[in-house]
Amino acid sequence: MSSIIPSVRLKVVSVSKLSTTPCLRNYFWRYILNLEGRRIYLPFWFGGVLGAGFEALLLGKPVKAALRKEHLKRTKGYDIDDDMKEELKLQLRLISVILDGAKRQPSVKRMKLTQSQIKFRLKLKDSGVLFCGTEDGEGTYRGAGTLFETKAMKQVNSAFLTSLIYGKQINGYAYARRTLGKSVVGQCCACVFKKPGKKLKQGQSIDDFVDEIRQDVLDRPDMYFTWHKFNLGKQTVAGVGADIEREAYILKMLYQDCGKDILNPLKWPKRENKCHDYAGCEFLQLCKNMRTWKLYLRYFKQREMLYKEEEEELATHE
Repeated sequence: MSSIIPSVRLKVVSVSKLSTTPCLRNYFWRYILNLEGRRIYLPFWFGGVLGAGFEALLLGKPVKAALRKEHLKRTKGYDIDDDMKEELKLQLRLISVILDGAKRQPSVKRMKLTQSQIKFRLKLKDSGVLFCGTEDGEGTYRGAGTLFETKAMKQVNSAFLTSLIYGKQINGYAYARRTLGKSVVGQCCACVFKKPGKKLKQGQSIDDFVDEIRQDVLDRPDMYFTWHKFNLGKQTVAGVGADIEREAYILKMLYQDCGKDILNPLKWPKRENKCHDYAGCEFLQLCKNMRTWKLYLRYFKQREMLYKEEEEELATHE
């Protein structure tokens, strides 16, 4: 625990931070104790690497170089065994195949990216906390000003696509832009990539499997790509802004209520119906062994701070 510095004061919120608050124990492990698993979490790696490659494609930059750079960034500091190394090599090849198919799509040919990875910070009125975020990109789609958001999903359904229309992530970006007095962008295009559902067959070579996915992407592009355009309406954006303001205020009150006991995990109750969402919570073993949870800290390392402003939260900060 000595090598992990906790965050004991709330100075920054982000969409990612607020998304974990349905399970306050998860929030505690991740954003107060600042824990992150030592083993790489493949879905996050896949989404980040694919997003960097797609961004390079839209900017007219070398895609393979962007993939390698992001891969190295997202694997640095993790414990990666030989099996995972081989899996990452395979997934890199599959991402290249998917992006090669994407650049052939008529919708992608109508996308123009002018800026990418745009960071912002907005001081929230009710709590005084900073709302920080990073837009995937800005540009045009079919000639109209557009915010771009890239997603990589195992499954894509209408419920997920609908949730993007009124969700915090994209509307939160729009809220920050409008509050900061930047030009209003009236629409978003969510570029949603579906991960290959096929698995390597017994006796099938890696090369043959990659070729199979390549052909599948060409034959069934609708199974791999969804270009979901929607308007960023004034009322929707304002409503999401109100949610962010209020959630940050409530979270700040929780910090104050905990006082000197802020590093006690029992002050942050778990939500057991969230334990098995997605690929499962990486902190499950900690919650299942609350009497001896500190023994499991050897499986975790210090979470990487995405924003410099988060350093103000650290226990050692003067």
